[in-house]
Amino acid sequence: MFETVQLSSKDTMSTDSTDSPATNNIHDPTIFQINGLLKIKLSQFKYFTFTVIGIALLWPWNCFLSASAYYGERFVNSPSLVKVYSSTMMSVSTITSTAYNFYLSQRQTNVNYNFRVQAGFCITIFVFLFMAVSCVSDWIIDMNDSAFFTTLMFMVLLSAMATCLAQNGTMAIVNVLGGIYANAVMVGQAVAGVLPACALIISILLVGDKVSDQHHRVEKNYGVFVYYITASLVCIISLLLLYLVTYHKNEVGYQRLNQLVEEDDSGAVDEQEVVDPIHTQKKFVPFTVLWGKLNLIVMTIFFTFGITLIFPVFASVVESVHTDSQSRFLNKNIYIPFIYLVWNLGDLLGRVLCGYPRLNMLIKSPKTQLVYALSRLVFIPLFLTCNIHPGQSEPFIKSDLWYIGLQLLFGISNGQLCTSAFMIVGDYCDTDDEKEAAGGFTTVFLSTGLAVGSVLSYLLVLVVN
Repeated sequence: MFETVQLSSKDTMSTDSTDSPATNNIHDPTIFQINGLLKIKLSQFKYFTFTVIGIALLWPWNCFLSASAYYGERFVNSPSLVKVYSSTMMSVSTITSTAYNFYLSQRQTNVNYNFRVQAGFCITIFVFLFMAVSCVSDWIIDMNDSAFFTTLMFMVLLSAMATCLAQNGTMAIVNVLGGIYANAVMVGQAVAGVLPACALIISILLVGDKVSDQHHRVEKNYGVFVYYITASLVCIISLLLLYLVTYHKNEVGYQRLNQLVEEDDSGAVDEQEVVDPIHTQKKFVPFTVLWGKLNLIVMTIFFTFGITLIFPVFASVVESVHTDSQSRFLNKNIYIPFIYLVWNLGDLLGRVLCGYPRLNMLIKSPKTQLVYALSRLVFIPLFLTCNIHPGQSEPFIKSDLWYIGLQLLFGISNGQLCTSAFMIVGDYCDTDDEKEAAGGFTTVFLSTGLAVGSVLSYLLVLVVN
């Protein structure tokens, strides 16, 4: 984040006086207070809103990915489906995202980006309500494995399309509002990786392994039911927050709300001086124009996410070097979700630190970003030194701490790179139309990187197995 980030033509936020990502701006009224004990500024509420939206954007992906252990038991009689679940899920999701993001990026003129966010979250709510029911419905549980796998992949496809809609609209909005809100979205997406992993570990610990088959099945099903319901609730909360952010048509409205809580110390605002939160792009911006300005940034996004998809391949097969230990923590059912948690915590750390200018974690040079992104390929041979063939061959480095450290660093580098890239997009665009169009342009390269990475993950699966 630069020392001064443009919010809009009339809004400027300065980070000179504080390290806090929730920075102040010229017109930043207090919109809520409780007896002088709690005071919420408009900028803070916006930052919180886009953080929650970021959580909702990536929660579906992480739900399907983190639930791999559950589907491993669901397809216990079909080992081939268990083996290809993660790679197939990633391929369906990312290829769908690439195609649909490209379509959305070409439909720019007179687009209401708020509506895209709303429509995306509504579809996501439907998908996860269905997934929740699938965990407790006898009819679906007893469905043929191949039929259920096909249904599951169709839900992944719908979820991917819904996420595209919401993400396209969100990135268009934050590119106009300023880099700090792009940071909020990035932080929220990282939180979406941490929370499902935590929920899964807690679920496994609570359910336990030493129960009867029938009881085990019921408990696990209802545990995953709650897991999916939570995803729907996050989307509902995001819709409510977005409604509150856009309810008042301009900052005069916020000032009037400010008066209701008796905290209007800044004086009246000219009613002609308004900021419309309903973002409708008026002019089509060709990809060639955006490529000329953002080529290094979008290539960074492409390589960052493409290389990042080596993480699930190793995370799903590498086990503790102490497989003979009696500790439940080192058991495969706990250890693997724990590794997902470690990576996501690193990702969250990398994203959060980019919001604090004095730490110099934000990489402002597109050339430096691209070199950094490509250098992450070194993690592939490093992961191959870990315990990828438990019980069959000795790992080159027999240490759990070594593997955990690698996953943590891999996560930090992902968070730092993707946040740095998205936060500086607006600085390389000249008009609001370009910034809004850049939202779709960048997500095309994001999803393309994920698609290429997911396809290459199949090849990597052959190497590690």
